[in-house]
Amino acid sequence: MRWQPVLLTAGGIGVTLLCLLGGSWLGPLGAALNLLTPMAAAYLSMRFGLRAGIIVVAVVSLLLLQMGPLYTLTAYLGLFGTGSLLLPWLLKLGQSWDRAVFLSVAGAVAVTGLLAVVALLTSKGGFDQLVGQVIQTEVDQAMHIYRQAGVTGAKLKELQQVVDGLADFIRQNFYGLYVAGVLVVQLLSLVLLQGLKRNDYRIPGVPFSCWHLPAVLIWVLIVAGFFMLLPVAQLTLVGRNLLAVLLPLYFVQGLAVVSNFLQRKAYPPAVKGLIYTVLVIFNPLPLLITGVGIFDLWIDFRRPRNKDK
Repeated sequence: MRWQPVLLTAGGIGVTLLCLLGGSWLGPLGAALNLLTPMAAAYLSMRFGLRAGIIVVAVVSLLLLQMGPLYTLTAYLGLFGTGSLLLPWLLKLGQSWDRAVFLSVAGAVAVTGLLAVVALLTSKGGFDQLVGQVIQTEVDQAMHIYRQAGVTGAKLKELQQVVDGLADFIRQNFYGLYVAGVLVVQLLSLVLLQGLKRNDYRIPGVPFSCWHLPAVLIWVLIVAGFFMLLPVAQLTLVGRNLLAVLLPLYFVQGLAVVSNFLQRKAYPPAVKGLIYTVLVIFNPLPLLITGVGIFDLWIDFRRPRNKDK
């Protein structure tokens, strides 16, 4: 239909704003909705071309610039907006999905750095103060949600301590957690694009069940773990930030091992989806899956085993 791209683009702007700002209305559910912020622009870019996605990102950026401080726009473009354009653009160029995700994350981090410099030049204080301001805004919003939900008294104080502790952890490991956050957003966008593609577009690359991280990356993981053991604060900080990025990657490789196993079984799609959900949500299963991803380099869980006859 001639008007379909126009209507879907207009709808994409509304959906993006809902996902981005819905956390302040929907409480904990809004955090999950927030992860879907780049989906509309990415899908429209894959289906109708990059121009549709650019319109969504540009309009949302202009609205955010009018609604709040500059760091709000920086957070949107860095975490969601840039990747929602880069990922589909690279996929349509024929880049494999894993390379497209890597380049999208790198591009989003670079854009965030540039926008952070602009924010610093137009505001008072250093980068640590800017990061602290962003984190404190999120803390205040989280506590406001809890108060609206009717939490009071000792329970509210307990939640305040938990949120403050989490905020301190994020401040100490901000760089690695930010990159990991961008990575998670891009991987989730890729999964949703795969689920919505039908015959409208294709996603190139090796099947997920066969995917491996580069073997050399294990040495970076070992060095990061070694840094964590050293009594040097700067090296410990580097190690923590490296692990914040690497462990999610090995978790994804562990899921690839699980995917390879599930392909050999005649489970219905709903059952497979339930298995993935359980593995992602319930502790300590994510830690076990991460371990599978790490040791897959040596054990090769996906290698066919000869059965005794």
